[in-house]
This record gives sequence, C-alpha cells and structure tokens, in this order.
Amino acid sequence: MKSIMKHICLLIFMCLMCIDVYGQGFDLTIRQEARGTAQGEWDVTLENASPCVILNAYLDCTGFQSRRDIDPKVILKQGDACIVNDGQRINPSESLRFVYAWEDRFPFKLLNQSVACS
Repeated sequence: MKSIMKHICLLIFMCLMCIDVYGQGFDLTIRQEARGTAQGEWDVTLENASPCVILNAYLDCTGFQSRRDIDPKVILKQGDACIVNDGQRINPSESLRFVYAWEDRFPFKLLNQSVACS
C-alpha cells in the first residue's frame, strides 16, 4: 500500500510540474510603442517569453506598410502574412526588434507558430 501511495504522490507531483511549465503562454509577445525621435515611427519588439523554442512564426500583416526599410531577416512581408526571423528558431528570452514608419500604429497579431519544448 505504501508503494502505491508513493507512486500516486509522485505522479501527482509530476502532473503539477507539467501544469506549472506548460500552463504558461507559448505565444510570441508583440510590443510596440511610438518612437520618441520621430513622429510616425514605431519600435516593435517580438519576444519569446515562453520556456520553449518558437519557430515558423507568422504575423498577420494585412494592410501593413512602412516608409522605412525593415530588415527582411527580422520580418518579411509575404502577401498578407509576415514571416518572423526567416522562420528560424527564436530561443526562450530572445527578442527581435524592428522599426517601421507609418502614421498609425499597425495592429500586429500572431497568425501561426510552432513550439518545440524539450
């Protein structure tokens, strides 16, 4: 009986650990704010705040425009989607930044991504 209880307790503990790790958000965090140096310029930070690797991340870029060139390795517009980091991995706590120039703030939204946890 003691052995069964130990196994049950161990199983419960392992499940709680999984909830703690896997209960976190796995989405790419998108933050943007007006750039203080010029009107109509926006700083965008894409951050992987999850404990897992994110890859093949795409943003909804329907209607997105910029008067300023953006490094295509950070985001590349392909039709109505923007591929992030050339589809490559974004490690936990890694951030990517870019600046775009347009009168209004663009409402970037995550369209799709893959998550790899080890």
